[in-house]
Amino acid sequence: MRDNILLMTERKVGGFIFRTYIGDHPPLHVHIIDGQNRYIGRWDIEHQCPMKGDNFEVSKQLRKVLHEAGYLRENP
Repeated sequence: MRDNILLMTERKVGGFIFRTYIGDHPPLHVHIIDGQNRYIGRWDIEHQCPMKGDNFEVSKQLRKVLHEAGYLRENP
């Protein structure tokens, strides 16, 4: 639990962990953690970009994994 927000899903794809939380704020997004358990940032699923305020580089590998996980609509 995180500030009264419950973990809804946790998916592991390509060395990354994607988490969503019940009751989290809009827009619909996932929290991204890398293979060393370091927090990367939040991916805005609705607008297909990093969340405002999260300045992380969307590498070719991360784009591929976001697509495989179903969070990126276009081909990487």
